[in-house]
Amino acid sequence: MIALFPGSFDPFTNGHLDVAQRAAEVADLLIIGVGINPAKRGLIEPTRRVALIEEATAHLERVEVVALSGATMDEARRLGAHLIVKGVRGAQDADFEGPQAALNLEVGGVDTWWIPARPGLGHVSSSAVRELLSLKKDISRYVPPALARYLTDNRN
Repeated sequence: MIALFPGSFDPFTNGHLDVAQRAAEVADLLIIGVGINPAKRGLIEPTRRVALIEEATAHLERVEVVALSGATMDEARRLGAHLIVKGVRGAQDADFEGPQAALNLEVGGVDTWWIPARPGLGHVSSSAVRELLSLKKDISRYVPPALARYLTDNRN
């Protein structure tokens, strides 16, 4: 089974890494798909995100990281994925992801599995990390080491 874990991952957090680790345990191949959300201002350029996520997940077997350029359901089909994996931190994420999962199945024929955040990671989000960075706070407990180094070295 090929699973697609899509997201903007700007930046990729320890919560994202946990979802990737757990999904990689059950998928024959997990593809982490780095997409661009036009509604969000990017912190890290997409090709750099791919490289940083590759470094952060290098210890995981059967994981690839690719850039996505279209609708998730279309990209899943293009990549041969039969499953979309999404992490959810709580009710707000579920409310947002529910309609997307329904459309991905109804229109694209691809089912979605949600992986709940582990205790201790439910408050970790890319938005929170970006805010901490803007305040010049330590973000090392919230992102993998490769991301912490990059973000600290490239802090504005």
